[in-house]
Amino acid sequence: MTKRFVPLRIISGYSFLESGLTIEKIIAGVIKNDYFGAGIADFGVLYGAPSFYHALKDINRPSIIGVSFDFDDSYVCYVKNEEGYINLVKMVTLYSENKLDFDTFKNHLKGLIVVLETNYGRFKSLDLSNPDDHYMHLLAKISSLSEAFYLGLEITSKNEFARANQIREFVSKYPYDLLAFPRIRYQNKNDAIILDIVEAINNDEKIEIKEKEGQSYFQDVENYKKLYTPNELEETCKIIESVSFDLLKKRGEMMIYPVNNPEQTLKDNCFLGLKNKGFDDKKHIERLQNELDVIIELGYASYFLIVSDFIAFAHQKDILVGPGRGSAAGSLVSYALNITEVDPLDYDLQFERFLNKARKTMPDIDVDLMDTRREEVVSYMREKYGYENIANITTFQTIQAKQALRDIGRIYNIPSHHIDMLSKSITDKLSLKDAYKKLETFRTLVDSDKYFLNIVSLASKIENLPRQSGIHPAGIILNNAPLKNVLPSSVDIENHYVSQYEKDYLEEQGFLKIDFLSLRTLTTIDECLKLIKYNQNIDLKFYDIPYNDTNIYKLINSQMTCGIFQIESSGMKNAIKILHVDEFNDIVSLLALFRPGPLDNIRDFAKRKKGEIKVKYISKDIEKILSPTYGVLVYQEQISQIAVDMANYSLSEADLFRRAVSHKEKNILEANKKEFISRSVKNHYSQKQAEDMFNDILKFANYGFNKSHAVVYAITAARMAYLKYYYPLEFYVALLSTSSGANDVKFGEYVSELRRRNLKLYAPNINLSNFNFYIKEDGLLFPFNFIKGISVIQASKIIDERNLNGNFKDFFDFVKRMYKEKFSESIILKLIDAGCFDSLYKSRSTLRKTLKYALQFAELSYGDNGQIILDDTLEGQKQYFIEKDDPQENLSLEYESLGIMLSDNPLRYKKDLIRNINSVNLVDIKEKNGFLTTCGIISYVKKIKTKKNSSTMAFVKIFDEEGEIEVTIFPKVFNEKYQIIEKNNIVVVKGRVEHNDEKTSLIAEEISLLEEI
Repeated sequence: MTKRFVPLRIISGYSFLESGLTIEKIIAGVIKNDYFGAGIADFGVLYGAPSFYHALKDINRPSIIGVSFDFDDSYVCYVKNEEGYINLVKMVTLYSENKLDFDTFKNHLKGLIVVLETNYGRFKSLDLSNPDDHYMHLLAKISSLSEAFYLGLEITSKNEFARANQIREFVSKYPYDLLAFPRIRYQNKNDAIILDIVEAINNDEKIEIKEKEGQSYFQDVENYKKLYTPNELEETCKIIESVSFDLLKKRGEMMIYPVNNPEQTLKDNCFLGLKNKGFDDKKHIERLQNELDVIIELGYASYFLIVSDFIAFAHQKDILVGPGRGSAAGSLVSYALNITEVDPLDYDLQFERFLNKARKTMPDIDVDLMDTRREEVVSYMREKYGYENIANITTFQTIQAKQALRDIGRIYNIPSHHIDMLSKSITDKLSLKDAYKKLETFRTLVDSDKYFLNIVSLASKIENLPRQSGIHPAGIILNNAPLKNVLPSSVDIENHYVSQYEKDYLEEQGFLKIDFLSLRTLTTIDECLKLIKYNQNIDLKFYDIPYNDTNIYKLINSQMTCGIFQIESSGMKNAIKILHVDEFNDIVSLLALFRPGPLDNIRDFAKRKKGEIKVKYISKDIEKILSPTYGVLVYQEQISQIAVDMANYSLSEADLFRRAVSHKEKNILEANKKEFISRSVKNHYSQKQAEDMFNDILKFANYGFNKSHAVVYAITAARMAYLKYYYPLEFYVALLSTSSGANDVKFGEYVSELRRRNLKLYAPNINLSNFNFYIKEDGLLFPFNFIKGISVIQASKIIDERNLNGNFKDFFDFVKRMYKEKFSESIILKLIDAGCFDSLYKSRSTLRKTLKYALQFAELSYGDNGQIILDDTLEGQKQYFIEKDDPQENLSLEYESLGIMLSDNPLRYKKDLIRNINSVNLVDIKEKNGFLTTCGIISYVKKIKTKKNSSTMAFVKIFDEEGEIEVTIFPKVFNEKYQIIEKNNIVVVKGRVEHNDEKTSLIAEEISLLEEI
């Protein structure tokens, strides 16, 4: 029996940096204290409403949703019914636009329960013995406009008892009800410090206090009974019991495509599209008609027309669109409308996997677009369908483990190197608690000193709190009516609406979501095609590139797959080596198999393919389904087809069966197993055959891949392989130019593979380089703006000057001509270190030493009017200060500038030594686990004194020709080998691999000079 009290005034973490409560902590507080129900009321937003609503539903407690607004007083409005919700939605949206004034507020109170907080605003200072008549009239007006009006009483200290009694006496004279209304902002009494922490984070302030107790927490009901009267407590329950509202009601309206008859238009467009593709056979016509019947019956004709329309717009504007994505590729309607590129009948793709009459969720047609031009398509949608009818989708950035540590470090003024020590040893994918359990480095640090434990304890208090809202990178929602009337929204900096609910909660309320996914791969392909047209005058179109050319398979089998969509990882290269690609279907299988579950079956699949394992099928029907994958269940569609052919399910029933067995709920599994076996036996299969097949299905159901998705993604992969085989230089230029430069984690891999293909990468040249990589003879020329420290603006100034006044004659000429562009010493040094002037003067050390004089020379070259003085005597004063080059220093600085070594590599001369120690290349370590040996040049050393015993440890970076990695050296190893831990030393490291997020590091257990080995 729950206790008769409802904490109505819970302020969640969705009131960003004003609360210490996640939804999980709220639920824990409700369960611990056995409250009757709970209410949430954040400041001006409904961000947390859906997750709160679901969480209370999950523990079978009633909930109430509210929002607080400040108009001199603090008014908290709770939803009583649907009318109240719509009014609250409208107010929240207006509030986000700074358009909610008090008169508008008063006009939107129908269907809402309003609570005036007595501890805040004007009421707090009201003389209750002689209240202001104007104010009392205002209260009366508001109370008459809402469904129910209350005064909320909060007692947090003994000093407030007297004021509380005055309010009680006041209420006895007026027709207002009083209820217990404590603000709750953190979980436990000793969590009060969280409010100081988040306030300091928000205001970028420093604090010192680390422990604090307060009253704004989930208290035991017995404690509340000491503060509030029984009636004040009971009123909280009566309020929640008066609510008649379902947040999950469908409020979205399908966008209607602007034609007189969308259904007929869809039919006409589909049959015309199919005819234009050359299909008028009975099989295609019947399939198309069946799909249209389902789509029209379910009310989705406009949806398909909308998607077809914006894809047509993209094609018209030469914006690359992927060949398809997800289960939509199983639809012939999608193919006929040019939404996808694949005839589903060619690959036995099922429409029912995408849409069927039994499916309760909306269809989902996601589209891949060039990442650089996605916004053009979204803008087209806004202009065509109305800005008020389209919204972006919100996301929430939460304070993860590393950010929590950094925030605590900043506000408590903790030395940054101590925070670095902790944050470098964890991953945001793990909570601080899980990191302690699973990561030895982190656990060792925390256990080494109470000082570190205190930092982590404070950080854990704010971990997982929402910090701010963001915008989903892909999704938008469309509605046939203005969204602001049915969905709480905010506005972004461009005044576009952004839903306050996350994507999953939008779909359950019936709002149509479309994902416009930015795909850099398509931008790379587009750039490659433009280069082919420019360099070779071949006008090759993406949609015309074949994906069944034998040389595609040759390239893939060579494992030279860097930059190829979906198949470039080291793990995938290993899978290719095992499987061997002989045809397009092998690429499809490869994409489906390379996943956690089926990955174990790659070797088995390969052996069956090669005939090393004989495959047996229980019937001809099953053989037809499984023979393309050599008897291995790979695709979800195979599971559905087995249910159809073996147990006489309809395709709609089969898709429901596939979904059911993938969830692994015991009671659902038992029911489906019984049904499947019974129907299979009726269809002349034996009990054992049926049981064996069900067990096979059960094993793979959780891992079976969507074949429709695999096919269309395999097309993109194959087309990239085609471009890479036939136009390698253009491909690498496009790949490198659309990467994020030397900072890209894959940049070293790209360069390494380019070299393995005997293609050269030339150092940047002050008279030849441009914005992007471009083809020079049998290789690529490095661009200016990929040099670290050189901006696009600075690169453009060099190029503009060169185009205007010709090539730079020598180093002095460059410094003189760029002096007017305020090229500083540090900028020119970056260009020297990168090798930009090697074609003008070989010695980089000499140029570094000469630079200051060259800048003085440049200053003297300009007259008072800012024009260059053409004086031959001045030209004769050019003087180089000769300095002998240090090859190691040049390479080290070159590496810092370019992220790779181009002119030389000292490890090249040590290859025999490195081979003897079985060293793993640094670029390959990210795919490794466990203990290994590697070799590299030290480029960076950061020594740190630990808090305990003042012992020294170090964070070191080492690099080789292809990559870089960070090595953590704890005190024991450091003390043994501190003499060799110096920049430019070539060292062998034996250690353990740690993967944190996308970053891989090594924990050194031994370190030695290569020469010593």
